[in-house]
Amino acid sequence: MIPVRLEFTTKALIIGMVLSIVFCGANIYLGLKIGSTISASIPSAVLAMVFLRMFKKYSCLENSISQTTASVGESLATAIIFVFPALIILHVWDSFHYVNILISISTGATIGVVYSIILRKILLDNKQLSFPEGQAIGKILQATEKSEVEGGGKFLVGGMLVSSITSFCQVGLQIFTGGITKIFVVGNKLVGGGVSFSVAIMGAGFLIGFMPMFVAFLSLIFAWCVLLPIFSSIHGIKDSNDILGSAFFIWKNYIRPIGVGTFIFAGFATISTLVGPIMRGLKESATAIKKITSHDLKEKDLNVNKLLLLVLIMCVPIIIVLLEQFSKLNNYGFTINLIFAIIVILVLLIIGFAIAAVSGYFAGLTGSTASPVSGLLFIAVIVVTLLLLFVCDRSLPNAKKYMLETIIFLIGFIAGLSVITNGSIQDFKSGQMVGSTPYKQQLALFIGVLLSAFVAPLFMSLIFNAYGIAGVVSHVGMNPHNTLSAPQASAVAALTSNILGGSQDWSLILYGMMIAAFTMILDYIGNKTGKYRCSMVSVGIGIYLPPDIITAIFIGGCMRLIVDRRQIKIANQGFKNEKVKLQDKVNLLVCGLIAGESLMGLILAIPFVIYQSSDALKIVSSDFRSVSSLLSVIVTLLVLYFTYRTGTKMKLDKKS
Repeated sequence: MIPVRLEFTTKALIIGMVLSIVFCGANIYLGLKIGSTISASIPSAVLAMVFLRMFKKYSCLENSISQTTASVGESLATAIIFVFPALIILHVWDSFHYVNILISISTGATIGVVYSIILRKILLDNKQLSFPEGQAIGKILQATEKSEVEGGGKFLVGGMLVSSITSFCQVGLQIFTGGITKIFVVGNKLVGGGVSFSVAIMGAGFLIGFMPMFVAFLSLIFAWCVLLPIFSSIHGIKDSNDILGSAFFIWKNYIRPIGVGTFIFAGFATISTLVGPIMRGLKESATAIKKITSHDLKEKDLNVNKLLLLVLIMCVPIIIVLLEQFSKLNNYGFTINLIFAIIVILVLLIIGFAIAAVSGYFAGLTGSTASPVSGLLFIAVIVVTLLLLFVCDRSLPNAKKYMLETIIFLIGFIAGLSVITNGSIQDFKSGQMVGSTPYKQQLALFIGVLLSAFVAPLFMSLIFNAYGIAGVVSHVGMNPHNTLSAPQASAVAALTSNILGGSQDWSLILYGMMIAAFTMILDYIGNKTGKYRCSMVSVGIGIYLPPDIITAIFIGGCMRLIVDRRQIKIANQGFKNEKVKLQDKVNLLVCGLIAGESLMGLILAIPFVIYQSSDALKIVSSDFRSVSSLLSVIVTLLVLYFTYRTGTKMKLDKKS
């Protein structure tokens, strides 16, 4: 008798769905705050393992299903926070429109799952792709059934407790300060910098690593100590009574577009370098697709004909929305607008597949976290905006408002499509390592997409009402300077609005592209010599994100360097197994630090919304600020030391 495979079970799905909701909400908060999300794959795999071990019977295949379902929440969060806050920032919406977001994200993400299924064999069979994150997840899944494996969950949960308590004191009680930013006037010029005391931001820097964050920090110095003085000298100080506001006005209007240009060039460069491998893969896909209904459980995908039919079905709601919007944007009849809508959706599917293929390839090359989705989306923004300019009549009443709404809706569709493909490929790799049935993983992805798409807009509304976004406040009494930055959405808003209004300063974009080109040359030289790497995306991040965030990320990167060097010494002393275990523990701890603060931010949003104030739980006066800054420094140093000890303390592993 063939033994029953415990895989697509009720408990595995429920665990995955709960974790999907949790990581979706946490990443929406984190992404709006710093423009980056924590990969849910590894934390969800560990937490799912902890929950599954509560049952008498469980398997690593069930863990794979739970992890696959949960990872979708983080991916959908990324798609939403990159795009839809733009409509709030542009004052097109005064609140998030649930149905619009649901249609855009759910249809795009569903097609993203289909694209990932089509690309699965092409990418997994490519010998040049190592899938580093997918392999790491696979190793955790393999550990599910090993009784001798240390309880990695305690490090994840411990990190969550530390950061959630810290965040509660920082954001809720406000006895710790969130960060410090200082701007100085030097003659007629401005110069400055800052540092955030956010544990989550430093944790993100730790996971990314030292060199990318070192490059970002150098770019920060260039932006705030070179570009800021230059542009403040040229354009003057907007308000001498508000030096901080004046500095950020210059940064937002003259420096940030340079960062966008860097992202755009990085996107084009990525596509150009991957055209060959992707075209070769697509050439082989005709053969691969014919075998998609193979009876081998380790190779069996969902039926491709039904998947293509699903793509057509998902296009229908988009076409209906486009017909409604076009009726407000031109005077053509139904038939002409239907043709326009079909052309637009075909362009979207082509662009979406190109971005999905590049994202998936990059996920296999360096991991999903390092995939340049932002740069690819900025390219999509330009293409879609220019396309709609040919379809719409800008002289009609409220034309710009409806065009902005339509463009962001379509970019949300592409974002959902691309980020799902980016994350799903990693899940397929980890599933392949443990012998998961591909079609069952794919069903889990569809379930995760529908669940996350339904709850994500609710989280967006809750967080906006509690904290505000990019200087836009949800109610009277909120401080615009304390709102969540939503960096990618701010860039999408500025780029789209400026192109439509004809006010886009393309010279700033060009400067950014020139900087990226120079960076690419440096990176090529560094790669050949093996001495250093200089990522274009890191340069763009350093120019584009606020200074306090970059400094905090850099601190996290420095801690990673210190821990790595200590672990190398441990390995050189003959304790190679210890090094691997210490790496796993510290990575899980840091994931917990990031997740804990993000979840606490989500929890605190509830009282903030109820009382319509982010000071609802504040217990100190403004005179306490100097003390709170000192306390923040002390607590931050303690957390960093705790991280260092977790990653280097060998006596935690006496059994080895």
